Amino acid sequence: MNSFEKSSVRILVSVLLTAIVYGVMWAVEGAAENRMLVMIGGRWPEGIIQALTFLLFVYGMMDMYRLNSRLSSEKDAYSLRLLPEKENWVLSVDDVNQIKLNVQKNEKSKKFYLTDIIKKCCTKYRLSKDSSEVLALADSQIGVYNAEIESEQSIIRYVAWAIPSVGFIGTVWGIGQSLDMAKEAATQEGIKKITEALGVAFDTTLWALLLSIILMFVIHRFQKKQDSFFAEMKDYIIENLINRFYK
Repeated sequence: MNSFEKSSVRILVSVLLTAIVYGVMWAVEGAAENRMLVMIGGRWPEGIIQALTFLLFVYGMMDMYRLNSRLSSEKDAYSLRLLPEKENWVLSVDDVNQIKLNVQKNEKSKKFYLTDIIKKCCTKYRLSKDSSEVLALADSQIGVYNAEIESEQSIIRYVAWAIPSVGFIGTVWGIGQSLDMAKEAATQEGIKKITEALGVAFDTTLWALLLSIILMFVIHRFQKKQDSFFAEMKDYIIENLINRFYK
């Protein structure tokens, strides 16, 4: 399954989950009178905007879960013990060649960022015999990996921006409806309609902002994990490979 198909599956699941959650809320008798349920969109058809923001939120959380799982699985590469970790172990050119062969063998089953960078560093050392050039290659390659994961977060960042934007659209829509009913303000029934329209207007923004705060927290937690992951990878390469090259 390619990335487009996986993304399509996440969209479909998000739509189905939103339809189930909001379908149940709109079908439950009395939900339209519960203030908390009304705030999150429990009234039909006024809750359409909240349902849309919830759909975006679910998609964003699913995409973050995918990236988090991918980064966690990358850490499995350390369990392969491809580099020597004993103290005072010096690597000769033959040792470096053997490490590269072991990495290529392991990559037949699964390829990791760590195995890829070890292989490239070994190749660079065989060609240049210069530790500083290998370190520069490692820095450059880690930057490429980091940029790759950053690019995969572009849709998530758009979703995090779109959620409050959709909420504001709901607010403008609700205020517009209340202004249309201004001529009815002279009656008790008219005042009730206006206040309900204003309530829905501000509920959409409130719900969107709450969902956006949660999603942004998850995004920032992932970015912290991403930075730690690549810093750990660099330290591992320097400590167990580059610093062990025979001078």
